[in-house]
Parts: sequence; structure tokens; C-alpha cells
Amino acid sequence: MQWDSYKTGAYKGALYGMKSLSFKPFISLAKYCADEKLELALGSRNAPKTELEKEGWKISNPLDVTRTPAGFQKYIESSKGEWSIAKHGYVITNSGWFSERTLNYMASGKPVVIQDTGFTDFIPTGNGVLVFSNLEEALEQIKKASKDYEYHCKQSRQIVTDFFEAEKVLQSLLSLV
Repeated sequence: MQWDSYKTGAYKGALYGMKSLSFKPFISLAKYCADEKLELALGSRNAPKTELEKEGWKISNPLDVTRTPAGFQKYIESSKGEWSIAKHGYVITNSGWFSERTLNYMASGKPVVIQDTGFTDFIPTGNGVLVFSNLEEALEQIKKASKDYEYHCKQSRQIVTDFFEAEKVLQSLLSLV
């Protein structure tokens, strides 16, 4: 993740920021997940990497993880799943944003624990795709995914099959033309 890719914007008194704003409530999450190793492939010079490490996060270089498609695939396959926040602007607008990286995890049969941006109106959640809005929910969903891991792996992959496979998506798009 990029901590800050561009400056925070403001409109009608509301801030629309990057992941740095979204992350603040979750900075202590790794301490509460002692049974799980939480890792951030974290870019940006401004990211508080030392502070995050003190909070229990493992920090990796995102360029090492994504240098090649094969390397990225190997990284995902070696991961237990994905935990991720969204850019602050996506969260406060309830935009429905859903990450292609999340789909990579799901296509690999890995459960995802991700911040709600409004996609819950369109994609089934609770099984394989676990959502949170605050620290307590994030911790609860990580525990849920870990407790019945194989089930959530299968459910995550099934959601990709049901909602994101090219044949279904393209047929649906072409029917609109």
C-alpha cells in the first residue's frame, strides 16, 4: 500500500484523504492479533514504518513483492489472506470501491478481511469476504477467518467464480450495448 500518493483534498468541510488517514484507527491491530503475523507491503517515504513496527506490524518493501507478476503471485500464495484498508476518500463517500489486489487474493482461494466502502450492497460478505468499519470489527473478522480458515478460503474463491469471472462479467457488459 501507498501511505500517501497525493495530498488530502477537502470539499464542503470534509477531508478526502489517503490510506494514511484510514489507517490511524487500526495502528494497534497487530498487537491484538498476536496469533497472526500482520504484514504491510508499505511504500511512501512519509510512512511511519518504525512506529508501525513498534506496534507489531511486519513491514515489507512493496517493490520486492510486486517486481514481477510471478513474484506477486508467489507472495499472495504464501500469504494466509488479505487484511486491507481503503483510501479514506473511498470510505467516507461509501463509493463501493473494491480492489483488484483483493480479487487476486480471492482468485487464489484466500480469504479477505477488508474495510467497507459500500461494496457490501453488491458483493456478498460474511463468508470469504469479511468486512469491517472499526478496530473491533477488524479484529473480530480476522479471528473469524482464522477459526474456519478452509471454509473461508473456499467461499472467497466461490465469490470470484460467481461474480467476477470474465465470461459472466463480459456477457453482462455486452448485453448492455
